[in-house]
Amino acid sequence: MATTVIPANLTVNIVESYSLNGVDYGNSMSKTYIDNGQVSQRVMSIAGSTVGEDTNFFTTILSLDNIDAKGQVVRADYKYFRITNLDTVNTLNLRFFNNADYVAVKVLPASSFLLMDNGIDTPATETATLAITDIYEIVGQSSSATEAIDVEFVMVTGVTA
Repeated sequence: MATTVIPANLTVNIVESYSLNGVDYGNSMSKTYIDNGQVSQRVMSIAGSTVGEDTNFFTTILSLDNIDAKGQVVRADYKYFRITNLDTVNTLNLRFFNNADYVAVKVLPASSFLLMDNGIDTPATETATLAITDIYEIVGQSSSATEAIDVEFVMVTGVTA
């Protein structure tokens, strides 16, 4: 298939700047991801939920699989993921599922969470780890039982052959 999409580089810059008692602290970091052919970006609403067996619901943010599809990216082409909790009051309860286990992250109000490389390795069980290459679904939930929150995410993937 001929395409008109020209792969491009993504550059992420993080700058920290802090001054305490006249002493400056901080650093800057830049990372470039090469040959990116796709980007998924969206602002969406995440529903609230109460914790309980029948009431603990999560909203699907993005799926990862072997093909591109509606709301889904190719897992093997993963390069970069950032999600920002746009709410100023409620926390985003974020989960990364591998169809058996999950990693949970709390994203505080007006804060972001980044996966800057393929490395969310963490003990999913006593004997296994959960890496982003194993992720099938990213889901979220508002910390409020009654108030939805808005989030914005960007997922950049490499060139699919």
